Amino acid sequence: MQKKALVVFLVTGVFAGILLAWQFATRIPKGTTFVADEWSARQDVLDNYLDEQAYLKSRIVTLRGQIQDSQGEISLQSEKTNLDILDNLKKAIGLTPISGEGVEITLNDSPLSLREGASVSDNLLIQAADLRDVVNLLFAAAAEAISINDQRIIATSPISSVGTTILINNSHIAAPFVIRAVGDTGIIRQRLLNRSLLEDLYARRDKGAIIFEAVTKNSLTIPIYNADLKAKYLNLVTQ
Repeated sequence: MQKKALVVFLVTGVFAGILLAWQFATRIPKGTTFVADEWSARQDVLDNYLDEQAYLKSRIVTLRGQIQDSQGEISLQSEKTNLDILDNLKKAIGLTPISGEGVEITLNDSPLSLREGASVSDNLLIQAADLRDVVNLLFAAAAEAISINDQRIIATSPISSVGTTILINNSHIAAPFVIRAVGDTGIIRQRLLNRSLLEDLYARRDKGAIIFEAVTKNSLTIPIYNADLKAKYLNLVTQ
């Protein structure tokens, strides 16, 4: 009885082994193994990883170049902006010559007058106040630059007199007085032709006491300011 049972178990085991071997053989193609497939898959993953790393490295190099180019452009823009600010400041205090269209105004004493020995209040003479009135009118007309007998006039320029001697920027200036202004000629002429703004000059001119003329010019050049600059309110800033 035991022998019979042993034979049955043996036959059953052999049959089960044959069945498992047959199923395994049908699932695995001939000529391939699990080890080969796993190695191939790992190699594909590694190749993809290396390709992605190479692409990312090239992108980093490209982006760094773009960043450097952008920083260079920003630096150039910043330098240009600072230079523009500096140029505007230099123009405001008369340290750069200005050229352009404008108006040339001539103020002169009467041909019948003599400054030597004349009275300070002589209506036949151009006074410092007359020059100040014209300069103030030109500044109000937004003139870019003004000069009197090639003396650049800025906001702090003194126009005064000692007796009948006219001082501009503390320099002696003799008649005739040629005032040049660069700016919008339409606005400047409109202000100059308004008799109410220069009432005394027009009244004296109409009487033949003085010479007062204005001519539009296509091109004028106003020289740089060559007098002393007042630095009373300037402070040194350290960084």
